[in-house]
Amino acid sequence: MGRKKCIIILNLLLFCLSFGQQLDTLLKEYTDLSKLYRQTRQESEGHLIIITREDIERFQYHTLSDVLKSLRYFSLQRNHYGEKILSYATIYPLENSTVRIFINDHEISAVFRKTALPLWADIPLDFVEHIEIYQGESAVKFNNEAAGTIIKIYTKKPERENGGRIRTMLSSKYGNLFSLYTGWELPGSSAFSFFIGKSRQISQKYYNQGSSTRLYEKNYYGYVSFFIRGWFLESAVANKNSSRFRGDTLKKFPASSDFENSHGYLSLEKTVSKEIGLKIRIYADRISSDTVENGEKNNLIIAVNPVEPVLFWNRNVESYKAGIDFYGQIKKSSNVLSYGGKVQKTGYRLTDIRDKKVIKDRNSEHYRAVFVEDVYNITPYLGIVGGVKYESMERKYGKDIDTVLWRMGLISLFSEKNYFKLFVSKYYTPPYFVEIYTNPDLKKQKNRSLTGEFSYKTQLGRFIFTAGFIKVHNSIMIDPVSYVYYNTDETLKYRFYSVDYIKKIGNFTLKTDFFSVKVNKKSYKTAPSKGGFFKLGYLKDPVSFFIELIYREGYSFGSRYIKSGYDLTGGLKAQIIENGYIEFKGYNLLNKGLRTPAFKDPDFTYYLDDRKLIISFVKEF
Repeated sequence: MGRKKCIIILNLLLFCLSFGQQLDTLLKEYTDLSKLYRQTRQESEGHLIIITREDIERFQYHTLSDVLKSLRYFSLQRNHYGEKILSYATIYPLENSTVRIFINDHEISAVFRKTALPLWADIPLDFVEHIEIYQGESAVKFNNEAAGTIIKIYTKKPERENGGRIRTMLSSKYGNLFSLYTGWELPGSSAFSFFIGKSRQISQKYYNQGSSTRLYEKNYYGYVSFFIRGWFLESAVANKNSSRFRGDTLKKFPASSDFENSHGYLSLEKTVSKEIGLKIRIYADRISSDTVENGEKNNLIIAVNPVEPVLFWNRNVESYKAGIDFYGQIKKSSNVLSYGGKVQKTGYRLTDIRDKKVIKDRNSEHYRAVFVEDVYNITPYLGIVGGVKYESMERKYGKDIDTVLWRMGLISLFSEKNYFKLFVSKYYTPPYFVEIYTNPDLKKQKNRSLTGEFSYKTQLGRFIFTAGFIKVHNSIMIDPVSYVYYNTDETLKYRFYSVDYIKKIGNFTLKTDFFSVKVNKKSYKTAPSKGGFFKLGYLKDPVSFFIELIYREGYSFGSRYIKSGYDLTGGLKAQIIENGYIEFKGYNLLNKGLRTPAFKDPDFTYYLDDRKLIISFVKEF
């Protein structure tokens, strides 16, 4: 078996060395290279959506969730704990371990649950230069574990800023936000940046079976970076304290609840060879979460894994991640060969206290990977992509994984303004700790995908069409009664398409989108399968404004039907002093945004964002 895998890898490596193309140069021919996203974008890695610095200002994207809630093929919703989850169309927002989020080159996904958004969704964007979102399955170049969607947050370059900004914000729902960013170039080709952010959010009052509750959240964020003599050091921290909202009680709400979650990391990177573009990075993360829920004699907490009614439930998870990775590029006249690898150790320790009983568990994983991807310019307007990656996962308990994934693609420029992309890939979704904890016999989910994109620009604007097909074997699901994850025997087939339109007229920008996803088994449709948006923004001092309408189709969850959502957001920005601005923004203005049913109590529904008005003051220096 080992020889067979070696032969497969060697054959694919030979293929990659023969085909590929310098796509960055092709697709940048008609772009402004002074924009930082032109230097970081990886067109060969999928269907790319770029949120520029101007977009962040134009549409008043204050936090990461402001960006993600309109993302095609997804719905940003809260689960019954009030946590924000970016779920694929048709799939309920319980967990999503296949969406990976990076700050620069560091992945900030959690270890036990793998999903990052419950903690990082509300990070302010005042220190962010731009965001790149890669849709299209199994991009290999980012040196990450197998994933379906990659979100890359790129921070501002301090040597370009030599200044900063401060923001204060108040909400009509008694919430507030404060953030401070500063970045400076230092002597000796060095640079420094610093960011802190703090927010407090309180939801409207929600009622359930004669009882009421609110969701309380406090978030703290920090980021610091140093560039000194070719070394790049960065660190970030996030801390969240909140209630558990609907919680895990049999009915109504918990008598009291509290959730504390924190994540901190340190990353050190060095370019060791400019000739072969080789960078080496070492990193370490520490993540912890602590959940407490108190019930009452007539309203017990339903603890899970195993399921049992209790008066008191406390779950604490301490986890870590540490590793080293490398990445390089060898550039030639007609192709660019990218290569890299990673060695990583992750683990967690879980303590589950329910009344007087204590359950303890721990697990760990050794991860090893190596990849190579080549992009080759057949003609000045035609390129072929080939990539292969070997991954190995060895766990203390749970099935080990030893596999090869690959992807091939074709990118064609019909002119400097129009292009076509086609990708085919074979990849997998491994079971993660939160799933293995409930079922150590889980098998990896096997995926096959074919996706395409066509972009065409006329005098009327730019039209972008995407479409694809994904086949999934051994899909990992959760049993709604036992809360145990399992592999379904059914093969799921997803067919999807989207249409985007972009038009710029002077300082006005118009963006529209519509998408549709169909799954062959209707019983697995538990979230919106269609959606879209309309955005119109005007950006120019002294006054700017925008409107945004997000649509998500209605759907059934159990016996409950959820109406279609129409989430209207609008804002106005005005300069009142030199480099000083006041901003007004309204969320869910129609009070008709998509509602989400609680997983354990579908009759209880709630919004992602309540209807509210916020006012901000921003001063740049």
